[in-house]
Amino acid sequence: MLTELQKLKLTAMFNYYDLDGDGVLEKADYEEFARRTCEALGFAPGSPEYDQVYAANVDAWENETLRRFDKDGDGRVSLEEHLEAHEALLSDKELFNQIVMRDSEGLLGLWDQDGDGKLSSQEYAKALWCYGVEKEAAREAFQHLDRNGSGYLSIEEILKALEEFYQSDDPEAPGNWLMGPY
Repeated sequence: MLTELQKLKLTAMFNYYDLDGDGVLEKADYEEFARRTCEALGFAPGSPEYDQVYAANVDAWENETLRRFDKDGDGRVSLEEHLEAHEALLSDKELFNQIVMRDSEGLLGLWDQDGDGKLSSQEYAKALWCYGVEKEAAREAFQHLDRNGSGYLSIEEILKALEEFYQSDDPEAPGNWLMGPY
């Protein structure tokens, strides 16, 4: 059973993913996220990098989100379906660990533009911008997540943030800020 804090964080996540604000997640939201990601990273439409990011987002929609979240088969994901799927995901520790590792590696792989194995505040802000998070809110989130004050997010900090975002019921846990304010 999801706690009230988990529901609050996961609802905020849903709202960030719902880029057109129509109350459901659809393929168009994932396509828009791909477009924003490519814009933020400077990938021109038609370039191999653009095509790769776009294809990865469509694949995530079709083979992850629809398969795991769309319980009624209507090709869209409601907030209720989103919460139910996360409840099931969080009860399967092995699957949760696989997804957290994949997400952390994906975050670093795509957004670590200088290849130093960590994310700067600017790199993280670009990632959150794709979800519509304003720069100031992204900076505040980064400050919460940068536990050692180094000015970077290491893989360990990202993993801890992902774990806290999904698992923690502590309202003061830094990982609650993973997607920005909730």
